[in-house]
Amino acid sequence: VPDLPPCRLQGQEALAQLACSFAKSIVSVHVYISVMVLARALHLVCLCSVLLILQAVRPEEEDDERFEVSEKHEAKKQEALRSLIARRSPAAGGKGDAKGGDAKADAPTCSKDLHFPDDECPEGCPLAAEEDAQFCTFKCVKADACGTQGTVAEATIPDKVNHMCRRCEVEGCLQCVAGKPGEEDEEVEKCVKCMFGYSLSENKTGCESKGMIFFIAAGVVGAIAVVLAIIWYIGLRFKPVVNEEQVAYAMDCRARMMVLQGHHGDEGEPYPFDTNLCKEVVAGPGATVLFRYQSAIILWAFVLLAVWLGFVAVAGTDLLILGVLPAKTPRQLCHAVHWGRHRQMELIWTKVSWLAFAYVFSFVGAIVYGIKNARFFCQHDSEHCTLSDYVAVLEGLPKMRGEERVEEIVKEAVSKALGDQGGNEVLAVSVGWDFSEHVGQVRHFLEEEVGSLESSHSTARAGARLSVMHLAGLSDNEEDAGSSLTGFWGMLTRILLKVWKVDFDDHHEDTVDNLKTTLKTMETSSTAYVVFATESGRDKALAAISNGCQIIVKDASCSLRAETYEPEALFWHNVHVTPSARGFKLFLAVIYMTIACAVWTFLLYLPYAFYMSSFSYAHGDEPGFASEMIFVCLVVGSQIGLFVASSMCANQCQFHYEDQKHRMYIIFYNASLVLNLILDISLQSYLSYLQMVGVGAHVADGRKLADLVKFQEIFESYPIQKSVGKLLFKYCWPCTFLVPFAVEPFVAQLLPLHIGTLLIARNKKIKGELAERALELSEMEQGRYADCIFNLILVCCIPFIAPAYMGLTFSTFLISHMFIYAYDHWKTLRYARKFYFSSPEVHWLGQKLFCLPVAILAAALVFKGNQMSGGVNSALAGGYLKDMHLFAAIMAAFCGHIVIHLVILECVVYPFHQDPNKEENAIPFSEVAKEDAATHLTTNPIQCLRSKYILEDNPPLSMFVLGKEHLMRPNPTIGAFYDGAAKAAQKKNKGGAHISENFETNTSPLPPVAETAKQETQTEVDRAA
Repeated sequence: VPDLPPCRLQGQEALAQLACSFAKSIVSVHVYISVMVLARALHLVCLCSVLLILQAVRPEEEDDERFEVSEKHEAKKQEALRSLIARRSPAAGGKGDAKGGDAKADAPTCSKDLHFPDDECPEGCPLAAEEDAQFCTFKCVKADACGTQGTVAEATIPDKVNHMCRRCEVEGCLQCVAGKPGEEDEEVEKCVKCMFGYSLSENKTGCESKGMIFFIAAGVVGAIAVVLAIIWYIGLRFKPVVNEEQVAYAMDCRARMMVLQGHHGDEGEPYPFDTNLCKEVVAGPGATVLFRYQSAIILWAFVLLAVWLGFVAVAGTDLLILGVLPAKTPRQLCHAVHWGRHRQMELIWTKVSWLAFAYVFSFVGAIVYGIKNARFFCQHDSEHCTLSDYVAVLEGLPKMRGEERVEEIVKEAVSKALGDQGGNEVLAVSVGWDFSEHVGQVRHFLEEEVGSLESSHSTARAGARLSVMHLAGLSDNEEDAGSSLTGFWGMLTRILLKVWKVDFDDHHEDTVDNLKTTLKTMETSSTAYVVFATESGRDKALAAISNGCQIIVKDASCSLRAETYEPEALFWHNVHVTPSARGFKLFLAVIYMTIACAVWTFLLYLPYAFYMSSFSYAHGDEPGFASEMIFVCLVVGSQIGLFVASSMCANQCQFHYEDQKHRMYIIFYNASLVLNLILDISLQSYLSYLQMVGVGAHVADGRKLADLVKFQEIFESYPIQKSVGKLLFKYCWPCTFLVPFAVEPFVAQLLPLHIGTLLIARNKKIKGELAERALELSEMEQGRYADCIFNLILVCCIPFIAPAYMGLTFSTFLISHMFIYAYDHWKTLRYARKFYFSSPEVHWLGQKLFCLPVAILAAALVFKGNQMSGGVNSALAGGYLKDMHLFAAIMAAFCGHIVIHLVILECVVYPFHQDPNKEENAIPFSEVAKEDAATHLTTNPIQCLRSKYILEDNPPLSMFVLGKEHLMRPNPTIGAFYDGAAKAAQKKNKGGAHISENFETNTSPLPPVAETAKQETQTEVDRAA
C-alpha cells in the first residue's frame, strides 16, 4: 500500500510474509470448492485482503511500543503522519498549510495562531492548545497557559506525552471538571456527575462501573469451570482402560451411520473426500443445493471484492484508508476529519458506481441462480423415484382407539371410495397416533426389539467379546462399572452423558402386557398416510378427489393430498398436533424469543455498552484489548444463546416435518440476530455520541457535534462514521465471521468424539445402546442458510459507512465462507449422521431471504447517491433529499425491492420447479422399497409395535433405525419389502469392504487392544453373514 506513511510499513515484512503464507495455505486447502476455476485470481485477492486486515486490526499499541524505543523513532512517526495528511489536505493545496505557504518555512512559534501545524512546538512552549474561536487552529503554549490566551477554556490539563492541552477525561463521567491551568496534582481532573450505570468513587474523583461486576462474576465462574474441566479430564485420562470392546462396537455403529455411497442401507463405502457436493447428490437434492447456495455466496463476494479493488486501482489507494486514519490528538483529528470528509466526497462516485453494479449483479444473479436450481430439482424429480411419489396424505380422520384394527378400517374406506380410480392400488395405510404421553415406553420397547434382533443376528459378537476380555486381562465377572461415576466427578460425568442422551437411570421396568394395554387405549391422530402400489395409482386417486370424490371414514369426511416429503423427514411424535394447536405454540415461541433477546440485552450487553460509552473515540481514547475481547465474547455468546433459543422454540412448535422445523428455526434465528444487531449498534452508537458531545468533538466544517440537530448530519459526520464503522467491523470480524465457525469443528465434532471414546473405554456401564449414543454422529441441519443470510446482511450494511471498511469486510467475509464451505463438506462426508434432504422448501426460503441483503444494497445506493448529489464541496446533509424525505426514499427502495424480488421469485422462478412433460413412472413401490429401508410404514414406531403385539404379523414390521438396516426383515403382505440381510450380503459379494475398515483413516486411532478387538469382531461378523 504505497500511500501509507513509511513508518507504519517498518517491521511489517515478517508479518506480511506470514500472512501471505497463511493465505496460500487457505487457498490450497479449499481449492476443491466450486469456484476452483477462479482459484488463482482468488489467491491474489486473499493476499491483498490479508494485508488490509493487518493494517486495520493490528493493535495501534503495538506501533507505539515499537516507536517509543527512542525519541528518534517517535519523531519519524510524527513526521511521516504530518507529511501524509499535509500532502493530502485540500486546504493545504497538497504542499503547505491552509494559507498555501510552505509548511517548513512557517515553523511554529509561541502564541502564534497556526492552522494544521506540521512541526512540534518549540521547547519553550511545547504544548499545542486548540483555539476556541476557530476550528483546527492551535497555539504553542506553556503548561500553565493551557485554557488561556483564547484557547479552549475546558482544555486546561497539560499532556506532556502527546504534547497538547487536553480536556478533562474521566472514564464514565458525564460532567467532568478540570483543575486550574497548569495544575499537575492528583486532582487535576474530577467528575461531578457520572454516566448512567456508573457511580462516583470513594475519593469523588472518578467513576466506577456498576455493570463490571457482571463480567467479573462471569469471568470467575468461567475460570472455575475451566479448572474443574481440566481436573476432570486429567482424572479421566489416567483411569484404567476396561471396556475396549464397547469402544470398537460404538465405532462400528458410528461408521454404519455415516453418509455412504448409494445412501440406502448400512453397508457401503464412504464418499471420497474430493467429491464435488455441488454436483454429486450424496444426501438428497436439498443437500446439493445447500452447497450450491454457499458456493454462490462465495462467488458473489469474490466478484464484488474484485470490482471494489478495481476501483481502488483506478481511483487510488485512499479508498483503503478513508475512515481508519489514527486520531489520537486534536491535531490528528483535525487533519483526519478535514481531509477525510473532502476526499470522501471526491471519491464518492466510486461507492455509488460500485453499489449500482452490486445491486444489479446481486438481483439478476439471484434470479438466474433460482431458475437454474429450480430446473435441477425438476430434473432430479423426473429422473429419480422416491417413496413420496407413492404416498398421499389423508387428513380429517376421526379418533379411533388402538383396540380396533384401524389400519384395515382406513384402507378399506379409501379403497371403497376410490374404486377403480386408484382404490385397487392401495397397498397399505400408516396411521398417525397420539403417543405424546408414552414416548419413553415406546422408545424402550423399540430399543429392546432392535437389541434382540441384533443379538440373534450377530451371535459371533459373544465370542469376540470373550477374546477381547482375554486380551485385556479381564474376566467376565469383573465389572468395575461405577468407578468413574461416583462422587463429585462422577456426578459431572453423569451430567455430560445426560446431555448426550446417555442416561443410566432411563430404564423402564415395563411388561409386554402394559405395552399392549397402552397400544389398545391409544387414540389416532387426524392424519394417515396412504401407500399406493404405483405412482399412477396415487395420481388417479388425487384426480378423483379433485373431481368431487369423497372418502368417508366412520361418518367423517376426509381429504387427500399428495405427499411432498420423504419419510425420514417425518416426526411421528408430532403428527397429533393440529394446526390450531401449533398456532398457539408458535405464538408462545415468539414470546420466548422476545424475552430471550431482552434478557440478553439488559442483563449482559447493557452494562458492557455503558462501559464502552465511557471512551470518547475522538482523541485516541478507545477501549483496550480486554474490552474488545469482552465484546467478542458477548457477540459470540449472544449468537450461541440465540441459536439454542431458536432451536428450542422451533422444536416447541412441534411441526410434522423436519424441513418445517428448519424453516422456522431460520426465521427465528435471523429475526433475533437482526434485532440484536440493531439494539447493539444503536445503543452503543448513541452512548458514544453522548460521550463525544461531552468532550467537544467537531465535524469537518468546524461545528461542534453537539450543535448538530439533524440525524442525517450526525450520521454523516466523521466521528460517528468512525465509531459506527469500527464497531460494525468488529461485530463482523472476528465476532460473527470467524469465531463461531472456527470453534465449531472442535466443540461439536472432534472433542465429543475424543471424550466419548475415553468415557466408554474407562467405564463398563457404558455399553450397547448407551455406547452408541456416546459416540453418535451429529445431525446435519439446514440452519446454515440462517448463518449465510445474517452474514450477508452484515456485509451489505458496510457501504453506509466509510470506504476503508469495504475491502476489509468483504475480504474477511470471503475467507470466512470458504472455511464454512470446507467445514460443511468435511462434516457431511465424515462426521454427520446419514440424512436425506429431498424438499426444496428450506432452499426456497433461503432464496427469499436473500432479498434482504439486496434490498439493503438498494437502500445504500439511494443514501450514497443522495450524498453525491450535493457535490464535492457540499456541507453535511447537503444532498438533494433531506431528513424525512431521504428516510422515505431509503425505505421505499428497501421495501420496494423486497416486493419486486418476491414477486419475480413466485411468478418467474417457481414455475421452473414443475415439469409438464414428466414421463409416467412405471416402477412399482415394491421395487423402490426394496432399495430404501425408510418408508412411511417402517418409520412409524406405533405401526411397528402394533404389527407385533396387536396385529401379530409374522414377521412383524421392522422399525427403521439408522445404522441397523441390516436387521430389517421383509414381509410383502404388510408393505415391508426391504431385506437387510440380503442387501448386506449383496454388497459384500460385490467386493465392498466394510465401512469400519476404512473409518480408521478418518477418526482418531483406537488403543491397540481396542484395534485388535475391532478386527476380531469384524472377522466373526463377516463369518456369520
